[in-house]
Amino acid sequence: MTTNGNDDLESEQAINDLGTASRSADRARGQGWRWVRSYLLVWALASVGLVIRLGFGNKAVIINIFIGRAILSLVGGNWSRSRGLTPRGGGRRNGRAAGLWAACYAIVLAVGVTRQTQSTGFWIVAAVFTAVPLVVAAVIPAPKAADVS
Repeated sequence: MTTNGNDDLESEQAINDLGTASRSADRARGQGWRWVRSYLLVWALASVGLVIRLGFGNKAVIINIFIGRAILSLVGGNWSRSRGLTPRGGGRRNGRAAGLWAACYAIVLAVGVTRQTQSTGFWIVAAVFTAVPLVVAAVIPAPKAADVS
């Protein structure tokens, strides 16, 4: 059976197209995971600022912090949805980090409010404590393409 030279060219083109598609998918996956990491790290920084301000702010400052936090959360959430690319597993990682952050934040509030502490050391440690789950989630390597279903 003889092959047509045209078939060889089409096969070569198909192989090239598959390679291009694979590289594009890898690049998109990498950009998606960079977004997840950046989001978590910015959240960690915001958490540090929030806790420190809560520890030393008066009631008006605390109310403004909560309003600002709500606005930033809405803007950040809408912006992230507009990105159009969330890697598989990224939402799960964000969800776990959010749950652990909420638990740490609740512990900080429970201890800080019940003790009514104004200790600088306590609030700095507390701020770092709330950021830890977010930073850990951000630095864990992205799953390899074969690991993502």
